[in-house]
Amino acid sequence: MKKLIMNADDFGLSEAVNYGILKGFQDGILTSTTIMANMPGFDHAVEMAKQHPEMHIGVHLNLTCYKPLLQTHKTLITETGYFRNQLDINVYDEEEMSQELEAQIEKVLAAGIKIDHLDSHHHIHTTEKLRPVIKRLLEKYPYPIRGGFVYESDVKKSELIMAFYNEGVSLESFENIIKGMEDDKTYDLMCHPAYIDKVLTSMTSYYMKRIEELDIICNKECKALLEKEKVKLVSYADIQ
Repeated sequence: MKKLIMNADDFGLSEAVNYGILKGFQDGILTSTTIMANMPGFDHAVEMAKQHPEMHIGVHLNLTCYKPLLQTHKTLITETGYFRNQLDINVYDEEEMSQELEAQIEKVLAAGIKIDHLDSHHHIHTTEKLRPVIKRLLEKYPYPIRGGFVYESDVKKSELIMAFYNEGVSLESFENIIKGMEDDKTYDLMCHPAYIDKVLTSMTSYYMKRIEELDIICNKECKALLEKEKVKLVSYADIQ
């Protein structure tokens, strides 16, 4: 049987994003989401999670968007106090990265959220630069983690599917993804469903497609396809 984790990234980015993700759980095929501890919509996301304990929630580790939780960093930020661009992670200090990511996980735990798994914004956790950081992090917090590593890794992970993004956002593309899945493997199909607000548009140029993503994952044809292809919707809790 094919197993699919339908994970919505960016929970906590903004209130509009949070509402879109909630709709994806209630009316669509979402099975999990990952929260961003340093973003403006975090507190709103936490309250939403408390009201909907059925949501499976992981941590969306972040070193490349908005501001860090800790104010002691020298290499992670520009003179504005905001994170550097993801293209600049090679200048990041290993200890600073570890401290910031641990702070993000601890903030999520302190909010009372049972962590489902780990993944990251801009897939930073999959890079060679963060290899020692992620190794240390998983030793302290042994959660399942999203796959897609650029190096060989024996950690407990899923198979990452990135094709449902940007130009790949369509029912036809979704159908091709599902038909291309192999039996007896667990896949994490990354998505970014959301409504739009000023916070989101100020953070990223990828916002209009998020509404299309939300429409598709809530589409009855999408659900029917999963039944036809005998795809079981699961969460990371099912593979621990």
